[in-house]
Amino acid sequence: MPTTTLVSLIAVSLVLSAVFVPVVIRLGHKYGILDMPGKHKKHKRPTPLLGGLALFITTWLTVGIGYLLFHDLFQGLSDTVIYVFLGGLIILLVGLSDDLSPTSAWVKLAAQAAAGLLLYLGGLRVVFLAIPFQGVEIDVGWLSVVITVLWVIVLTNAINLIDGLDGLASGVSLIGALSLMAIGQLYQVGPVLVFVLVLVGFLSLFLYYNRYPARVFLGDSGSMQIGYYFALFSLAMPLKSYTATALYMPLLALGVPLMEVLSSAVRRSVSGRNIMRADRRHLFHYLSLMGFSRRQVVFTFYLLAVIYGLLALAMFYWNRLIVFGSLVVFMVVIFGAFFILLTKFSDRRRLNGRQE
Repeated sequence: MPTTTLVSLIAVSLVLSAVFVPVVIRLGHKYGILDMPGKHKKHKRPTPLLGGLALFITTWLTVGIGYLLFHDLFQGLSDTVIYVFLGGLIILLVGLSDDLSPTSAWVKLAAQAAAGLLLYLGGLRVVFLAIPFQGVEIDVGWLSVVITVLWVIVLTNAINLIDGLDGLASGVSLIGALSLMAIGQLYQVGPVLVFVLVLVGFLSLFLYYNRYPARVFLGDSGSMQIGYYFALFSLAMPLKSYTATALYMPLLALGVPLMEVLSSAVRRSVSGRNIMRADRRHLFHYLSLMGFSRRQVVFTFYLLAVIYGLLALAMFYWNRLIVFGSLVVFMVVIFGAFFILLTKFSDRRRLNGRQE
């Protein structure tokens, strides 16, 4: 994508966000669509939950304006865009429903699966799996629809899982979007890159309102939408004959939210809990309980997101085996440090409990 087009689309998204984010903040206060403070919540004042509505409007107005300004660029997306729109609309509506009144996890799962199926029908699908560094691609055949839907479900929930502190999910998502933008330019993924550019523009503005103390939240409608657009981009990678490494670069760029998905699934499974039931035992919760300040927790996640993004880009420029080895060492250190801190925290709580 030409640099002028890229900058133009980001600018359009940024300007539209500057218009609609303040609007949804006022609407949230006017109609009482607010996240109220509570015992298990970090914020201290009622906060509008309509960030997802601003994102949806900004996204599709930017796509429409981009189509008018750069018609030739969008030709490859014309047959798919209706499926992407309908999937995004489903995610928005189920997210808003959950923001207004808690919605069953199974209802949300069904909606996410429907959005994934729409992307599959629109031609955005996993058609093969690549074995890293081996140059071997395995045609998944009829499993394509299953893998595609599951992938959309995973990424749609990934951002939602880290949306627990002011500026955390929006900041990590912005860093991920910038990383994916660079990857998209390097591998020329085509018009689907516009959805990442929208996120770069939107989140750059939204983070200003979402940083502590937040004046607006993404809500489920926003966090799930971001994950949905990330899934859309990553599904576009296998549509061309890239190297095996290229297919996994989006996963690496989104390492922080995917790390949260993995740790949450493992933790809930080991403890015998329903993996779909929300809890307050995410990584950022543990860091807070260990004494990290709100800003320290957010900065830690930002730093991790930057490292993952740089590793993803390093796959393109440097020896992939060395980069992959560095990634493995990095992951071992991170999870090892987290396990040690968690063990010390658990021991301290046990000791305090006995003394009481």
